[in-house]
Amino acid sequence: MAFLDWSSDYSVGVAIFDDEHKKLIAIINSLYEAIHAGIDDDALSRITDAMVEYTIMHFRHEEMYFDDWAYPDAAAHIQAHGALRQQVMDFRGQVGGTDRHKLAEEMLTFLRQWLIQHIQVDDRAYGEFLFDKGVR
Repeated sequence: MAFLDWSSDYSVGVAIFDDEHKKLIAIINSLYEAIHAGIDDDALSRITDAMVEYTIMHFRHEEMYFDDWAYPDAAAHIQAHGALRQQVMDFRGQVGGTDRHKLAEEMLTFLRQWLIQHIQVDDRAYGEFLFDKGVR
């Protein structure tokens, strides 16, 4: 059973971003599975690295679209991206120096809450904007 399942409630109406959000959910689910399999520092590092790398790539894609389509709320959205990037980097910096199970659980809770809220509020807004411009 997955920790977080993709739902049409998370769709922003732009296929590339929906696909990338599905990948982020898959990474969160891999963290959940690793916790229940008895996560070690190596697994936690790999999953955290994957989250860092994938969020950076995903945010770059979104921000390129913001530039290309002159998205009016880009600055606030980019600031939210920066905050998540920093939080994930902070989590990454704690690997090996704290209780890995507690850290993994904190990451899991934070990422789930952040991703759902961010997709359903912030990303939906740009999704509607881009959809109105004809981007699918």
